[in-house]
Amino acid sequence: MKAPKLKSALLFSSLAIMLLGAGCGTTTAGPTGPDGGVWKTSDRGTTWTNKRALVTGSKVTATAAQFNVLSMAMDPQDNKTIYLATNDHGLAYTLDGGDSWQLAKIGSVAKVTAIAVDPKHKCTVYAASANQIYKTETCARDWEKIFFEPRTEVVFTRIAVDSYNPTILYAGTSDGDILRSQDSGITWQKINRIDGVPVTSLVIDAKDTRIIYVGTSSDGIYKTTDSGVTWTHIKKQFGDLTDGRRIIQIVLDPVEENVIYNVCKYGILKSPDGGETWTALNLISPPGTIKINSLAIDPKNNKSLVYTGVSTLQFSTDGGTNWQPKKLPTTQAGSVVMIDPMDSNVMYLGTTLPPAKN
Repeated sequence: MKAPKLKSALLFSSLAIMLLGAGCGTTTAGPTGPDGGVWKTSDRGTTWTNKRALVTGSKVTATAAQFNVLSMAMDPQDNKTIYLATNDHGLAYTLDGGDSWQLAKIGSVAKVTAIAVDPKHKCTVYAASANQIYKTETCARDWEKIFFEPRTEVVFTRIAVDSYNPTILYAGTSDGDILRSQDSGITWQKINRIDGVPVTSLVIDAKDTRIIYVGTSSDGIYKTTDSGVTWTHIKKQFGDLTDGRRIIQIVLDPVEENVIYNVCKYGILKSPDGGETWTALNLISPPGTIKINSLAIDPKNNKSLVYTGVSTLQFSTDGGTNWQPKKLPTTQAGSVVMIDPMDSNVMYLGTTLPPAKN
């Protein structure tokens, strides 16, 4: 990697470990201070370590424990490189699997709402903040604003890169717009609009990148099989499960074609046929009683699932029939969970401030 400035993260990793107690088997952040940001397990959730070392120049602090993580993206070509979209510290990244973090300098950006990593061109990353989209081709050293929405109240909520042809990008907004770029983000065109309903999930099928699923906050799922030329509205297919239309996250099965998981207000729904029919997974909590923020499926074993809510992680080894609960290792709320595709025992948990109590 030709990124000399980023090597400081590697140089300070061991120092960070010594100063901040990021050793194996640790399940707390330390005697005092915040315990948010990112937690990591190497034994599938038995023990966790708070990865809180932030490197700034020659200084190492525990500031990464203050990150409120909104989303997380791993470089498809390097499982040690992870990018975080945070609510208050902009975009953070690690080159060493979380042992040390650095902050990207994207102007005065404090909140990043979406991230996407180019699957074929290492160091090319896209980030959204408010009504603007930024791009780096230098591993987060330099950033360029490549697009902005003239309506300042509109927020880009999701970005995705076509893994077959990375010059094709898709983005969704808080106002229900779906946009596509066919030239690596230089120009964009609107390919669908969902009547002002926020886009909450945007997923490209890696098996056939012409197939895209767009989840919304209250209007179900929109699906295209021709890269956005035509769309199918998946709404009535939920039948009496009306809360299934309130999408939090869409997850595609990494092994079986047309198998979709819908994390929604109801719980978790599963479709075996590309969204035509749905059944609810049998969760420990009754439908609609907890908010599930993130679901991950083991790329090597699609029967192995994990999801996080505000206070617990739930693990399944049989495709969601049975679940084993584990308490979060933090006082913060779980916001995103991710499984390392190279080693399924390694997982990352992003956290954020818990919701305010009424």
